[in-house]
Amino acid sequence: MNSHDAHLERLAAAAGIAVDWVDADGRPQRVASDVLRRVLAALELPADSPEQLRDSLARLEHGDGDGPSPLLTLDCRQRLDLSTRFAPGSPCELIHEDGETDAGRLDDQGWLPGIERPGYYQLQIGHERLGLAVAPPRCIGLDQLGGQPRPRLWGLTAQVYALRRPGDGGIGDTQALENLVHSAARKGAAALAISPLHAMFSADTYRFSPYSPSSRLFYNVLHSAPGSILGEREVRSTLESSGLTGAWQRLEQLELIDWPAAAEVKLRLLRALYQEFRHGANPLEADFASFREAGGEALENHCRFEALHAYHVRHNGLYDWRQWDAALRSPGSAAVAGFAREYADEIGFHAFAQWLIARGLERIQSAARSA
Repeated sequence: MNSHDAHLERLAAAAGIAVDWVDADGRPQRVASDVLRRVLAALELPADSPEQLRDSLARLEHGDGDGPSPLLTLDCRQRLDLSTRFAPGSPCELIHEDGETDAGRLDDQGWLPGIERPGYYQLQIGHERLGLAVAPPRCIGLDQLGGQPRPRLWGLTAQVYALRRPGDGGIGDTQALENLVHSAARKGAAALAISPLHAMFSADTYRFSPYSPSSRLFYNVLHSAPGSILGEREVRSTLESSGLTGAWQRLEQLELIDWPAAAEVKLRLLRALYQEFRHGANPLEADFASFREAGGEALENHCRFEALHAYHVRHNGLYDWRQWDAALRSPGSAAVAGFAREYADEIGFHAFAQWLIARGLERIQSAARSA
């Protein structure tokens, strides 16, 4: 390998690009130099000449903030060599997906100690932030699930929105999913795989694909079954007092889901339930408070985003958060904190909606394991 190729591979490694890999047939493969240069150019790290290579590598290794924040991959408990970018013993902060942070240091060789728990992390060192994807040592196998070397297991898959039941308001919900769990278990099923339930943009009822969510950390509240948590009598009473009973029943009779209409009615019901909940000395208030506290910064940021998005849609017709004022696009900004104080009730509503569906899904998991 000549020195130019060696520097090219060093730059690729610093940018988080894997040069060597093994294909599906177990054959070692290597990314060609011209392909590496094109990928690096797309990352705004030109590498066509020795001068460009030097400049691009310096930008990454000295952390001047202009280069990309690479995503580095590693296995649980695997140490990560950062010696080409940071001094040994450099202080660092590991930021978990839920917002929790761990302070630490690189070791005396410039390596990051192994991380025990799989997941996505942000690693802050000085002014530079790196993304880390930490994989488990292996995928879970049927032998682990079945408790025997070669188990014979079968399961079902279901699109949650298509699981219909009387009282669902036109969209499949967690109660229908719980009913399916019990039915499948009676038939001998060992597993039930479901469609994604990622959080959507509540203020935009025309967006309903779970593959374009607002967050993959939280849930689509339209699939909640509030009656399974608050009681069916409470839901029926609120539907009547809010004048929603007719629309609710009409949506249930449709052959296909009317997403915009069903979403609007479901959200109106959830808001009415929230107003009753927060003023009615409900015995579940302590559980809701516990859920919100456990959700921490990640949950609050999601609820603030939902409230901000609704505000911009309602007042400015802005559906794309990238069109907001810059100060409102950073969750830790003073502007967002001020908005949160002014619209605390709206943010509380979104936390309440997340609580309902999270507790509903916990019920289903408990039922599945018991069955």
